[in-house]
Amino acid sequence: MFRWIKNVWTGSGPVEFVSVFGMNESVERLRAATRRWSFPFATQECAAGTVKENRVSLQRVIPMVGNSFKPFFIGRFEQRQGKVVLRGRFTMTLLVKVFMAFWLGMLALFAIAGSVAAVASPKIAMFPLAAIGMMGFGVGLTALGQWFSRNDDAWLTDVMRTALQVPPDTATPGQGAGLADQAGTGKTPVFIYPLAGLFALFGLLGIISAISGIQTYRGGPDGSVITPYANETFRMLVGTGSIAILGIALGIYRRTLFAWWSGFVLLAASMVYSIISPLVRTDLGDARVPALVFGGISVAIGVFWGRWWHAQRHHFHD
Repeated sequence: MFRWIKNVWTGSGPVEFVSVFGMNESVERLRAATRRWSFPFATQECAAGTVKENRVSLQRVIPMVGNSFKPFFIGRFEQRQGKVVLRGRFTMTLLVKVFMAFWLGMLALFAIAGSVAAVASPKIAMFPLAAIGMMGFGVGLTALGQWFSRNDDAWLTDVMRTALQVPPDTATPGQGAGLADQAGTGKTPVFIYPLAGLFALFGLLGIISAISGIQTYRGGPDGSVITPYANETFRMLVGTGSIAILGIALGIYRRTLFAWWSGFVLLAASMVYSIISPLVRTDLGDARVPALVFGGISVAIGVFWGRWWHAQRHHFHD
């Protein structure tokens, strides 16, 4: 356990990448193979961060995936025996380390203080156990984050090695930027499965709602509130749309171009609804302005999702 904590805190051992180029060209090549910013501009997998002669800080960025416990490459360029060397190590960011140290340290103090207090008052015996449980949760969360990013070291190594050691005329397309085209290998990208499942779930819920005639259901301590459809036409539209969403889910799973275009149609429809609905509804009253603000935020989010969806075109086929 203590060795694992030490490894988490210090990161990997020192690693080096010897460049076949000069100092300025090495810096420029690595900078060209990476991105300065990742959020909200990354629509494909990439290496992002700072690339300077005296400081290199890079992370693997996967769109729509966040992981505070993933490793960064932290290092710098050095001139050694007439060669340019990128030297550093893979480790978590200092901010995450400080946060985890504060979290675990405070919980350890609470556990010790609670144990002392529990000796005098057995009624609070659960207090130190709760602190120990929270410590275990923090350790488990860190371990889970590292497990999800277990391939990041090798992935970043490939990006840096390609940028510093592969001449431009022998580099393969997309090599160094981390933008491997999975469509060319026939491999189904990971996001396809949860996205198809999400669409299928929405479609099934809509069909169940149309068949049962229940538009909304809200339960609470005072009982349940069931809202039926206002008319049969709207109910039929919901049912038809839900069947169409099921078809789109199947198309996403099979990666058809029709499903890709349908994604834009749904995004556009949702953005139009977010703006028009607050303008035409008569039951909002003073909440109209907040509803419009929320609609504007929804449109901004829709634009971001649309940009990401457009970048996934190469995963779909006719």
